[in-house]
Amino acid sequence: MTNFKVFSDFACPFCYIGFSIARKLTEENPDIQFDFYPYELDIDVPEGGSSLEASIPKEQIEMSYRRIERLGSEYGLVYKNKIKKFNTGLLHRAALYAKEAGKFYEFASEAFNAIFADGKNVALKEVVNDIGLKVGLNIQEMMMVIEDGNFEEAMEEARELAVAYGIESVPTFIREDGKRVTLLKDYEKFKRDLID
Repeated sequence: MTNFKVFSDFACPFCYIGFSIARKLTEENPDIQFDFYPYELDIDVPEGGSSLEASIPKEQIEMSYRRIERLGSEYGLVYKNKIKKFNTGLLHRAALYAKEAGKFYEFASEAFNAIFADGKNVALKEVVNDIGLKVGLNIQEMMMVIEDGNFEEAMEEARELAVAYGIESVPTFIREDGKRVTLLKDYEKFKRDLID
């Protein structure tokens, strides 16, 4: 079994690709395991969301999305929302609950889709609950344990681990021997970088 730590944020369009790579790799090779760690790119995004254009020039966003859409097309990813960003704190905590329930990959797939294909505000409880319902989670229990602070320790541990590893961009894949891969490319090349 080869284990990887993956630092990722649902608000990151590149992380949607990184997640898709990890999912495909685990389907191809059951001896590979990915452990996803929550990484909030911007914890200060207000509940109503904000525009990327407030901090990144429009031309730069458009240029980045040309590459993102090219890489994402290999996995059938849809990027309709290219300018709105949302606070992912609640979503990360719900994903930790989904992980405990054995449904992380299903939950994460719906979460990325909600943000980038549907442009939904994942800072809202009703949106996160809808994602949870789609994958068969007990959303009453999910919200209760989140509100009780059950995942605060895991969130803090992930933050500390990100600092310890010097994470500066996401997604970052770290193999158990310390090798790290951050630059996304097409699947076969990325797989070679990751495994060789």
